[in-house]
Amino acid sequence: MPEETLVHPLEIQIRRFPPVLKIILIVLAVLLGLTAMLAVLLVPQVKKLLTSVDRLKASGASVVAAAKAQDLKAIDSQLDVVEKDLAQLSKDYSQLSWLRIVPIASLYYADGQHGLKAGSEILDAAKITVAAIAPYADLVGLKGLATSGDGMKTAQDRVNFVVETLDKVRPRLTQIGEKLAVARSEADKIKPSRYPKYSSQLTSGIALIDQAASLVNDAKPLLESAPYILGKDNPRKYLVLFQNDAELRPTGGFMTAYAVIEVSKGKINIVQSNDIYTLDDKFPKKLPAPEPIKKYLPNVPYWYLRDQNLSPDFKVSMDTFYPNYLLTKSPAVDGIIAVDTQLLVDLLKVTGPIGVSGFGNYSAEIDKRCNCPQVFYELEKFADIEGPVVWDSVSGKIVFQPRNYGDRKSFIGPMMHSVMTNVFAQPKKKMSELFNTALDAINGKHVQFYFINPDIQRAVESFNLAGRVREYSEDYLMVVDTNFAGAKTNAWVTYAADQKIDVAGDGTVTKILTLTYKNPQQYFVEKGTNLKLNGVFRDWLRVYVPQGSQLLEAKGFETGQKTSEDLGKTVFEGFFTVTPLNVRTITLKYKLPIKIKSPYKLLVQKQGGAKNFNYTFKVNDKAYPEFLLTADHEFVF
Repeated sequence: MPEETLVHPLEIQIRRFPPVLKIILIVLAVLLGLTAMLAVLLVPQVKKLLTSVDRLKASGASVVAAAKAQDLKAIDSQLDVVEKDLAQLSKDYSQLSWLRIVPIASLYYADGQHGLKAGSEILDAAKITVAAIAPYADLVGLKGLATSGDGMKTAQDRVNFVVETLDKVRPRLTQIGEKLAVARSEADKIKPSRYPKYSSQLTSGIALIDQAASLVNDAKPLLESAPYILGKDNPRKYLVLFQNDAELRPTGGFMTAYAVIEVSKGKINIVQSNDIYTLDDKFPKKLPAPEPIKKYLPNVPYWYLRDQNLSPDFKVSMDTFYPNYLLTKSPAVDGIIAVDTQLLVDLLKVTGPIGVSGFGNYSAEIDKRCNCPQVFYELEKFADIEGPVVWDSVSGKIVFQPRNYGDRKSFIGPMMHSVMTNVFAQPKKKMSELFNTALDAINGKHVQFYFINPDIQRAVESFNLAGRVREYSEDYLMVVDTNFAGAKTNAWVTYAADQKIDVAGDGTVTKILTLTYKNPQQYFVEKGTNLKLNGVFRDWLRVYVPQGSQLLEAKGFETGQKTSEDLGKTVFEGFFTVTPLNVRTITLKYKLPIKIKSPYKLLVQKQGGAKNFNYTFKVNDKAYPEFLLTADHEFVF
């Protein structure tokens, strides 16, 4: 009798199926078996791994908390904890190395390796950064690890210290750049699309690493140029242009006054200062006014120096302005620094009220008469009593001037001296506020730089300090207002930008941009002085978008609507007015010339001198949180 063969019940069932189904079922059975085996092997290791991940997240959050508290000593200490936790996570993760030979799983394992390597390089960069910053901790207002000495009592002392020690920072910056470059390379190998639930977070994280690497790389030429800029070896002369952002012009405001300063080893001396009209009086040319001035300032037939900042690109405007400035036989300079009244207000918030001998006291407190800073009100009161300067359209001579016109130039020097004296005399406890105020002003384009030396110019451009309209291969937006009224309406006028973005399946993008302008302040005249503030906001609006964009529809303009090309962009422009206590809405519907791939990227640039305005986005009907635009910003959706 033949030996009995035992047959598994599953095999009996399989034999009853057609051959193709048999193969499928056999494969499924094998996969189920492998899955069960992997589960037995993976579960303990994954649990251990998740514990290490949670520990690292907690220590990383502590670093963030210490950074927000501006506690450098705590950051340094917590980075050691992160280093330990990251080492443990790497050790635990290495126990899954056998996944490298498992199809599909190997891809995910490789992503983890890239992430851990990137994290290690970022940690090293952070530790080097702490070491590099430590000598300047009290300068920038950070707690702990300061080594610059308690003898440095004032802001000027700390500036001198920076000038003398900058050379020691450059090697550290190179090290940081190399670490971040490796981190960027590793992070870029990770594919967020493999993790649908965390795709957005991963994309944003990778973008941040890219930005950090670019930032450090861009900072190197600026750091190398700093000794030149601060006059370490030879004194430097700079032309300071004061732009009144309450009368917004393309680069930041109407150029109302100027000063020539000398910087020697970080110390600033005022060489001369004057009213912009005095400079215009020395300008020997009668340049015909360009088209926008002819159209929107019809009583101004010539292109005066004070109006030669029509391009929103600060360098382009200064390339026009500076050669004409030299024709006035004014001192040649190494560069131009433009500042606006927002910087003055913000500095007074730190220093408190200041006095200007012979003129009065000034503060950043809100004056109820105008719902504006007291310093702004008093400056306008001093400058604009009985109206603006009126020039004859043929001769170019002054036919009417306000009562204080002859004294304006005598006020600029004392005001500058008083502000600088107060700023540089601030004690250690104010360092953080001063540093952040300066940083915010530069990022917000309330301070912009232009240099005659092309190498120094490239250095400040690389760090986005030169007010340039930037090249960008993806979507782009810049809103540029030009106030052709002279009523200082930009002290109160605001706008909000709403973007509805529709991305089709083939990547075609159609956008609707809605700009809502509001003037919430009533017009008023001060009794006794006849000071007039606010009035009709007369705006020449230009909206810069990717070159080749097609305008489909425009609403809200009163006149001058057209499409043109400028600075490598397509420009939609037109003219409109807003009266006090009223609203105006401008709507532009247009189609981009490029097809967008995921992620959707958009660079929004802020106009020099402009306030911080709110931007909202809706991409394919998905609404994103409102964003306050305080500086140029790249959005990633």
